[in-house]
Amino acid sequence: MTLNVVEGQPTVAAVLEQGLCEYFGQSVQIQQITSTALDNYSTHPIHRLQVTLNTGQQISTIFKRLRQDVRQGREVLLYQRLLVGQRFGAPQLYAGLCDRAAQRYWLFLEDVGEWKLEYYEISEWLLTFRWMAQLHAAYYDREAELRSLDCLGEHNAEFYYYLLQTARESLKKKAEAHLLMRFDCLMAQFDELVAFLICQPHTLLHGDVSCHNIIVQPNVGIRPIDWEWASIGIAAWDVVRLLSGWGKYKPYLLAAYLDELKQHIVLDRQTFSRTLVYCDILKTLWYLRWWIKPFQKPAFVETALAKLENLWYELD
Repeated sequence: MTLNVVEGQPTVAAVLEQGLCEYFGQSVQIQQITSTALDNYSTHPIHRLQVTLNTGQQISTIFKRLRQDVRQGREVLLYQRLLVGQRFGAPQLYAGLCDRAAQRYWLFLEDVGEWKLEYYEISEWLLTFRWMAQLHAAYYDREAELRSLDCLGEHNAEFYYYLLQTARESLKKKAEAHLLMRFDCLMAQFDELVAFLICQPHTLLHGDVSCHNIIVQPNVGIRPIDWEWASIGIAAWDVVRLLSGWGKYKPYLLAAYLDELKQHIVLDRQTFSRTLVYCDILKTLWYLRWWIKPFQKPAFVETALAKLENLWYELD
């Protein structure tokens, strides 16, 4: 990896070295760094750095260089303010840089390996749903406290209408006219969805929880990564995202989540079930706005619209 050195700005080695001094509580010096680019789903450049210190100790760290203007470095602040000390299983933060003037946002994180949840059977997924319930319970109905941290996005009315608008724009550009008309008819009740969700208890969300963003670390447990989309919102958002693709096994995974959640909070099951349906509608809009390539197949849009129709029917 070639690192650009800008006069007057700290280098990668300098930022990491300072962070490691604070982490170890003593002065250390970096003797050598070797870097390997990682092939992953992230939209940001990510490298694995093998670091050798003057003490002889070797450390493997993940260097994530966030894009300029990416929500003003919120993920860096999140690790510094909320995920300190591997909280919620997040990787240990070794060093971070949030330089808004220069728009440089860097994370140096514990290397938790590459054994993603997608490689595992249902037993590890059940553990993940219990982990997620613990995450949601920690700040359930404490949104003011979360907002005061000033490092989280927010799923509010503006966010929900943004999903609707961008999904519609994708359809307008790529889909046939009659499919867009059908979409508009299906979204006639969208105001009701928004009115319902904004009145429900909010909590801390991972925001982009998927089998790609959960590492199962041997002898350690669930290690969630990529907290870029962490937000204040409805717990069901995370739940429906992680349930995607499980078909007949969904009830077992949801049961594990609810069993864990009820050990920490009082939950109205009927209301929660309704939020699940509403968030499944939002999830479909999320996919419609992102998945541009599948629009080349009309069946993709038709399947998505049929799902939306069935979800609205469940709410009647």
